[in-house]
Amino acid sequence: MKRELKKEQTRTRIKEAALSLFAEQGYEHTSVESIAKQAGVAKGTFFNYFASKDELLCDLQTIIAINEVTKLGEMTGPLVPRFQLLIFQLVKQFALSKPLSRALFQAMLGSSGALETHNTMLDALKDVLLPLVIQAQENGEIRRDMPAGMVAQQAFQAYFGTMIIWSMEENDEPLDNRMAMTFELFFKGIAAT
Repeated sequence: MKRELKKEQTRTRIKEAALSLFAEQGYEHTSVESIAKQAGVAKGTFFNYFASKDELLCDLQTIIAINEVTKLGEMTGPLVPRFQLLIFQLVKQFALSKPLSRALFQAMLGSSGALETHNTMLDALKDVLLPLVIQAQENGEIRRDMPAGMVAQQAFQAYFGTMIIWSMEENDEPLDNRMAMTFELFFKGIAAT
């Protein structure tokens, strides 16, 4: 038990160090070496927990998303405007470039272990999101003829699908514009009539 606790503490220190450095220096200017140094671990130890800096960022995005969705549940008022704001804030918080977005997807899909980790994190996010979707259905904001799990799954597909297509295109349209349009259409599609 002590060994597992120590591993989790080390993983947490690495994540906290990365968040701090990304906020200070930006993602591109933060090296694995600086993350390891700030966390008080060897560079090799970093790679025991994360295959790459991209994989670490993917992990952090999911954790932040889970925390933000949890906060949504603690607020009062209609869910849809709060959820739209959350999407906008997440996209702004992780100002991803197209090459970085492609690297994230490569990291996510590059190995069965990374994909399994990502899917586990998505399941955790879905567990936090489902009660909010159910609440919005009960409040009459979202259609009731669609299962809550399907609505959550469609939200993930809209988010990741938009990111993938955006990252492959050569135009300079900001991701937040594209995401805003996607979710405007998404929420119109699930709105109660």
